[in-house]
Amino acid sequence: MGYLSPFVIGGALGALSWAVCPVVSGQFEPFDTLLGFIIGQALMLTFAIYTGWTKRLMFLFLLVVGMYVGQNLYAYIFSPAFGSSDMGEWFLLGLVTSVFLCILPLVGGGVARWLVVCSQRDRK
Repeated sequence: MGYLSPFVIGGALGALSWAVCPVVSGQFEPFDTLLGFIIGQALMLTFAIYTGWTKRLMFLFLLVVGMYVGQNLYAYIFSPAFGSSDMGEWFLLGLVTSVFLCILPLVGGGVARWLVVCSQRDRK
């Protein structure tokens, strides 16, 4: 698995975490719908834990960065405000607030990686 793969997978997961919101609630943003927020976070957290458990830390980092990029590209391209005069302000706000959507996957994957490293130390 090259270094591009986790980034691309993360990008797809990040976009999917936003795309699920209008499907389950009719709201565009994960912050506007509890169900969409939970589904998106669970989706990203699951893949982050799997990556943290089975791959090196660099792959987890690339996965989460890809999630961040995917969320913001999706929000920018499919935003109801796309093309309006205040789109730049909304995009900048999204760049900041979407960081919060990446915290749980990063921590979850990091804990999974830490558990693997600790269990390997105990075996030696």
